[in-house]
Amino acid sequence: MLWRKVLALAPLAAIASGHLNAHGIRYSKRDSTLEVTLTPVVSDSGAEVSATFKNTGSLDLNLLKVGTILDDKLPVQRVSIVDESGNAVSFRGIEPSIQYDALKAIHFESLPAGGSVTVSIDAAKVYQFTQSGTCSITAEGIIPIALAPSTDFSQPAVAFKSNTIQVDVDADAAAKSLVTAALIERTNLQPGCNATTLDTSAKALANCQALALAAAADAGDPSSQRFVEYFGTNSSETRNIVVTRLRNVAQECSSTTSGVSRYFCYDYYGVCELDGPLNAYTAWDVNTMVMCPLFFGLPPLPVGCHRQCQATTTIHETTHCEAVYAPHTDDYAYAYNASVALPPERALQNADNYSLYANGLLPYVPFLACDTKQ
Repeated sequence: MLWRKVLALAPLAAIASGHLNAHGIRYSKRDSTLEVTLTPVVSDSGAEVSATFKNTGSLDLNLLKVGTILDDKLPVQRVSIVDESGNAVSFRGIEPSIQYDALKAIHFESLPAGGSVTVSIDAAKVYQFTQSGTCSITAEGIIPIALAPSTDFSQPAVAFKSNTIQVDVDADAAAKSLVTAALIERTNLQPGCNATTLDTSAKALANCQALALAAAADAGDPSSQRFVEYFGTNSSETRNIVVTRLRNVAQECSSTTSGVSRYFCYDYYGVCELDGPLNAYTAWDVNTMVMCPLFFGLPPLPVGCHRQCQATTTIHETTHCEAVYAPHTDDYAYAYNASVALPPERALQNADNYSLYANGLLPYVPFLACDTKQ
């Protein structure tokens, strides 16, 4: 992991059958109450679309906007795009880490039963089109929800899948809209850590290593019910993936002089204040993690079961880095209830499942034996 000290640059230290959620309700794609329809929008680049969400269920929902398909501020992945050859178009954006205790009503989109909402998506802002031509665009994923008027992630996230549309993209025009070009082009890293943030970051990395190693050891135990709780399966294949990813995370956090990622203790890309209460964010394609000001207000280690802290946030962000373990994790769900409700394929690729899993596994954390479903 690479990070910037005060004066010098220094290298630093995934929907199939359902899964029981925290309330014993089986979750699957078939249970989705969100109907999503994409429509092309006339634009210079040809890469702009509108997405209409309809709540087909009987309950009023609060859909999380921050870091999801509904977010029109952060440079996040809102759709999937493939070119004429069937190759995925390169996404150039971030994965944000949200401080969920600080979320407010403004961070959600209220969607009453039977209601609908339409958002605009300019894919040219976060996708690098290398050639002009016809592209296929689809919106598919999982969106964290709360039952209105609550903003508490006590409910399972809701899956959605849109129709697929074809658009004719002008690569040159699209390039002019790419707002995340800085994530590709900036190579002269600037100093920014002060003594306090430098010390805090070093401790967070050390604690990240300890928690990740403890979690990897538990994941390697076929009798561990805690593993099944967080990942929804006891398959050896899943265990091996989790063990390897966590060991790689521990290795990445173990040194301040080597590694494959970069770590910044200041808002290098100017994203922290764009939207929502962000602890941190990661530009996974360039393996760059950035800690936001809110990160430094978190406790070093968890002060309660499944509570966010600097160590688990660092684990969360490190799993997002493609070079640490590929494929990188995504943010399908946040917090305990929604994360453990994910089907195994999604839990395996959800960053919070790793940070929550590691939360209660450090021997000197007094509440360590987190009771199931706390």
